[in-house]
Amino acid sequence: MSNAELKFASDFVPATDEAWRKLVDKALGGKPFEKVMQSQTYDGIQIEALYTKATAAVGPRPNVREGDWGLTVPHWNPDARATNKAMLEDLEGGATGIALRLQAGAFPGVSLLDIDEVLEGVHLDMASLTLVPGEEYEAGAEAVLALLDNRNYIAKDVTGTLGIDPISTLAQTGRLKEPVEHAVASGAQIAAAVSGKYSNLTSFMADGGLYHMSGATEAQELGLLLATGVAYLRAMENAGVGLDVAARQISFSLSADADILLTIAKFRAARLLWQQVLEVSGVTGAPMKLSGVSSLRMVSVKDPWVNILRCTAACFGAGVGGADNVCLLPYDTMLGVSSDFARRMARNVQIILQEESGLSKVTDPAAGAYSFESITSELLDNAWKYFINVEGQGGIISSLKTGGLQKDLRTSWAERQANIAKRKDPITGVSEFPLLAEKAITNVGAIPPMVADIAGSGDTIEPIEFHRLSEDFETLRAYSDACLEKNGTRPRVFLVNIGSAADYTARSTFAKNFFESGGIEAIASEGALKPARYAEAFAASGSALAVLCSCDALYEEMAVEVASALKNAGAARVYLAGRPAESDSYLSASIDEFVYAGCDVLQSLAYAHSVVGASR
Repeated sequence: MSNAELKFASDFVPATDEAWRKLVDKALGGKPFEKVMQSQTYDGIQIEALYTKATAAVGPRPNVREGDWGLTVPHWNPDARATNKAMLEDLEGGATGIALRLQAGAFPGVSLLDIDEVLEGVHLDMASLTLVPGEEYEAGAEAVLALLDNRNYIAKDVTGTLGIDPISTLAQTGRLKEPVEHAVASGAQIAAAVSGKYSNLTSFMADGGLYHMSGATEAQELGLLLATGVAYLRAMENAGVGLDVAARQISFSLSADADILLTIAKFRAARLLWQQVLEVSGVTGAPMKLSGVSSLRMVSVKDPWVNILRCTAACFGAGVGGADNVCLLPYDTMLGVSSDFARRMARNVQIILQEESGLSKVTDPAAGAYSFESITSELLDNAWKYFINVEGQGGIISSLKTGGLQKDLRTSWAERQANIAKRKDPITGVSEFPLLAEKAITNVGAIPPMVADIAGSGDTIEPIEFHRLSEDFETLRAYSDACLEKNGTRPRVFLVNIGSAADYTARSTFAKNFFESGGIEAIASEGALKPARYAEAFAASGSALAVLCSCDALYEEMAVEVASALKNAGAARVYLAGRPAESDSYLSASIDEFVYAGCDVLQSLAYAHSVVGASR
């Protein structure tokens, strides 16, 4: 066959947006395109179903890393010997760096007195060190620098960061032992000394993760990351450090969560934003040192195994987005000292994604993809606007002191919390597909509580609040666990399955998930019973609550009669699964509440618990 006969694309009718839209509308069967095929982020960025060359916003490419990202593992166990053993296991198991949190105030971690023992056998000219010192940044820097000097490493082989971040510490704890401006200035002096000897060791850390934990949107996290970096850049310039050197003395950290699309866009946007700051400052050739840490906000205590999947998605997003280092928190992080197995799983997720999936073999794989380019571009614009807003308040320190930043974060969290309560933002294993019979993890050691040292005369502000997406549902689950331990049974709801399996299965399954997400155990009845038999079965179930489950036609025929029988049998509250037509008529006839997709699940469950408690 000659080349002239190879037509391929010319044999097909050119595709158009209009033709595609007609096919989609046909497949949707009358469902609104905007609700099913489009969504909005918490920054108001519209996520389209389809991006094309004609509609995409393709911007400049960020200067991202080439090759593998660093595999960092976190440690904060106060037991120095155990921490040292775990670190060495991690490094032998494929980790390339360690993140070490120091004990500071109320935050548990390694004591500075044990720093030599903790780092014994850890070759800091081969593995990077990320220090998380909190208020102990001066003493932490002094101890680490002394240890490095004593070991006589080749200076350029030492990599990592001293983690000096008094702004984030103030935001997180609400206090510092000295005025924050003094702390920033002291950090700048340390940076000046470090830059003269260890060219690949940074002093400052600008962290956006704590704002993510407080409910920040992606644009807010990026804007605050930028504002923190600029504050440290100014401090070093005031200390006489040249901007070219100062720019190389700041490391950055962002949260990576299970939303792969937004995580990739956020990491790409971060580099472009910092590039913009440096260009305005006249700095060239100083690449951003950007780490990704798996989100603590997304981690659940219930069904913690799902955290492995969440961290896998987070690692994918951060790695593809161009993070230089990725730190995945083990799936049991919220339960105390992580087990050896959990730490191994956190390492292996990264190793598999790099070595078996080959994610690090392509530089900036999202580049040129219309969806990623468009979302990155919009996120960049929104983040820059928020950064300018913070700068207009006098900078991030001023915004923290006046409470403007805290107010913004509370507003963002309230919007997200409302969607979580309605299960518009589902949480697998918690608000969706809960397993009340799950076995608790028991091989995790508890971290002893720390007593905060509040000595000093530094700044005090309103600290930002920390949240996890699952916290409200898990509060109800914890109450249910306490009831089980005290009474031998959980609060119960009786599923009144009316008609055949085809009639009730969908709504019965919905109701079971609905109530068990709040720790209320669902007890199912048989179908096709008479009202009196449902009442008998309910009385034998030991429940104070009942929910009718069937199709609309059988609701119209039997719901009122069955509900009345249940009330006569002692039901304290009767629900109906679904939202049928003429719903007002049902509510006036022994049915107390509807449960349906889009209602406030948390509000309904909290009230249900109060009803059960009152009926005991």
